[in-house]
Amino acid sequence: MKKSFGFLFLFLLSVAGAKDGGKTIVFLIAEREYKTKESLPVFAEKTLGDYTLRYCNAEDEGSNRNVLKNAGAIASADLLFVSARRRAFSGKTMNLIRKHVADGKPVVGIRTASHAFALRKGSPPEGHETWDDWDKTVMGGNYDGHHGRGKPCRVNRFPSGSDHPILKNLKFPFETPASLYRNSPLPDKSVPLLRGTIEGFPSEPVAWTHRSPSGGKVFYTSLGHLEDFDKPAFNNLLLNAVKWCLNKD
Repeated sequence: MKKSFGFLFLFLLSVAGAKDGGKTIVFLIAEREYKTKESLPVFAEKTLGDYTLRYCNAEDEGSNRNVLKNAGAIASADLLFVSARRRAFSGKTMNLIRKHVADGKPVVGIRTASHAFALRKGSPPEGHETWDDWDKTVMGGNYDGHHGRGKPCRVNRFPSGSDHPILKNLKFPFETPASLYRNSPLPDKSVPLLRGTIEGFPSEPVAWTHRSPSGGKVFYTSLGHLEDFDKPAFNNLLLNAVKWCLNKD
């Protein structure tokens, strides 16, 4: 009897000490346009408290904008959550990101994550690297600029993706002040979930799933404006995406 009680005690202790199976989410934040250095930690602490949360970031400007602080945390990530724009990190840091993807681990990206590691012009600093095909091969996107800058965008379900678990219990439509990214056509393996529409332009996919070359789950949304975090549907979209990515189905 005492032996059985001991096993039960150890089991309960292990369950109580684990945060959602011990999963770690690492946020890579390196952009200034949409202030995700402010919005993402608030969202994460409020919504993803069942996970272990770690953060790495870079300066907005100057010589250190391509230096990712706490980059070593990426090695511990079960899920890498990316919000970066046009950075060329050191070869060591980029190798950590490449290894995460090569190991088949999931990635979530928002807004500028489509062009996270591609410079608009010039070359990376010595010892630093870009990842120019990150958008197509990992994110499953086809980023090509913006439609109708300054016009409100209406977000609704993509007809063929309405039953996806990421969209479960989400209420649409809603509007975002963020400009509509051009991503059509998506690569064949991407599965569109949401579309955005602004007056005078064709609709565009604004959220989809994909699989990395190593088979890891990927979710991306071109949403992520500071005001989007005030929308319950957007917050629940990210929560559902995190759960879907970490669920080994």
